[in-house]
Amino acid sequence: MDMRSFLVEMKYASEGLIEKIWHEHNALAELNRQIRVLSRRVESEYQAAIGLQRYAEDPDDVMMGVGRYWENYFGDDKTLHHMSAGEVTLREKLQSHGFSISQLSGSLLAFAKQGLSTVHGSKSSAPQGRPIGTQHLRDVIWEARNQAAHWEEGNFRQPVTDCFNAFATDIDPKFGSFATRNMAFDVVEVLGWKDFASFEKDMLSLA
Repeated sequence: MDMRSFLVEMKYASEGLIEKIWHEHNALAELNRQIRVLSRRVESEYQAAIGLQRYAEDPDDVMMGVGRYWENYFGDDKTLHHMSAGEVTLREKLQSHGFSISQLSGSLLAFAKQGLSTVHGSKSSAPQGRPIGTQHLRDVIWEARNQAAHWEEGNFRQPVTDCFNAFATDIDPKFGSFATRNMAFDVVEVLGWKDFASFEKDMLSLA
């Protein structure tokens, strides 16, 4: 089987994985953005209200400050409370599904590694592909899949250790925690596999 045929067979499954992974990721990112904006607005209003009371020259100024304080409390601050509660709910949801999301990302890496194995047999027989830091796509796919599959055992072969140490140096120090957590999503993010087209392009480069 060649790589194009393999991708035809795996398109439905891999496309669904990618959509699920990024849907939840983007939902949380958008809620965090909204909360940051509202938090800044609420803090600004509180500081303005406190300033009016602190430097008030007459009782009317004091009452104006009190009014702004309570207007903010019953307005934006209440909204912030509900949004924060929504964020907590979403974070709890993502946390409860964290294992599933990591597994989905690991499955995507497994599909990619399976493609290399199916078409080329061994890692050394496959093309290197594009550079990822000081490494190449082929090696990242192969070793990231192995990390995702065996991280709980905490006993990796040297190529996995070398791969993630290089990631920690080249990309982000967070990859240094590869011995204690599944890094599949982090790798998928670095590879930029946000849709099937990007995944397919990389895989065809390894044909």
